[in-house]
Amino acid sequence: MDFLDILNQKAFLGREFLTWLWFRSIRDGGAIGTRSGKTIEIIFLDRMTLDLSDEESAQTVTIKGERSELREGIAALKEGKKIEEARISVRVADDAFTTTLKAAWFAYGSFRVPPVLPSSQNETEEDTEAAFLEKVYLIEQGVAAIDSLYETFIHLRLTDDWEAREVPAIREWIIKQSP
Repeated sequence: MDFLDILNQKAFLGREFLTWLWFRSIRDGGAIGTRSGKTIEIIFLDRMTLDLSDEESAQTVTIKGERSELREGIAALKEGKKIEEARISVRVADDAFTTTLKAAWFAYGSFRVPPVLPSSQNETEEDTEAAFLEKVYLIEQGVAAIDSLYETFIHLRLTDDWEAREVPAIREWIIKQSP
C-alpha cells in the first residue's frame, strides 16, 4: 500500500472533523472548549464544498453566500454528502483568523491573520522585521488553535462517547435543521 492509498483511507477523519466542528459551532453557540482548556470561537462563513462521489461518478456541490444559505449544506448532509472544504472564522481571545480547511488532506486553502499595523510611516528595517515576526507568531497561534480543536475531536472520536452520544447528537441536529 502506497502513501496516497493510506491518505485516501484516512480522509474520512477530515470530513468527520469538519462536520463535527460545524455541529459544535452551532450547538455551542460558536464557543468550543478544547482539551487544553481554551475556548475557541468558530463560525462557518460563506463557502462550503460537499461531496457525494462514488467509484462510478464524481458529484460535488459548492455552496456560496451568507451564513443563512448554509442551510443547503445541512440538506446536503442529510443526502449523505460529506464536507470536503469549508471557510471558517476562528477566534482565540482577541485574535480572529479566517481560513479555508480542506478535509481530505487536512490542508489550508488560505489562512488570513489579524492585521499587523505598521508602527509608523517611517519604518526602519527593525520595524519591518518586527511586523514580519508578529505575523509569523499570529500564524502559529491560529494553526495551534485549529490543532487544539482537532486534538479535542480525535480524543472524543476515540472514546465510547463518540458513538454513544456525539454521533446520535449530530444525526439529530442534521434532521432537525433540514428544511
